[in-house]
Amino acid sequence: MALDFHKFDNNEHLFGLDDKQYAHLENLFVEFKQKTGVYIDPYRDIRLSVDHQKTMLKIIDAWIYVADLNKNKLKTETVIQFKTWMDYFSNKDIDIQIVGD
Repeated sequence: MALDFHKFDNNEHLFGLDDKQYAHLENLFVEFKQKTGVYIDPYRDIRLSVDHQKTMLKIIDAWIYVADLNKNKLKTETVIQFKTWMDYFSNKDIDIQIVGD
């Protein structure tokens, strides 16, 4: 597993991304780093606050707006699933701990 996502306050496992899913999201993570200074990569642990999650949602929404969603359906599915998770946890005010390998 490339990345595991846990609740920050109690370390409960929420979901994970494998290497292929990470690769599908990597360009979004690069843009996230440009906007926040925080880089999500498979080699370090970081905290993703609710505000960071909302920033990620804006980045994903912009990508969806301009992307050809039929070009790479696996990437589209990964992005939409990740968006669903970010939306759910940010709406529940849950900070996330991302754990790399």
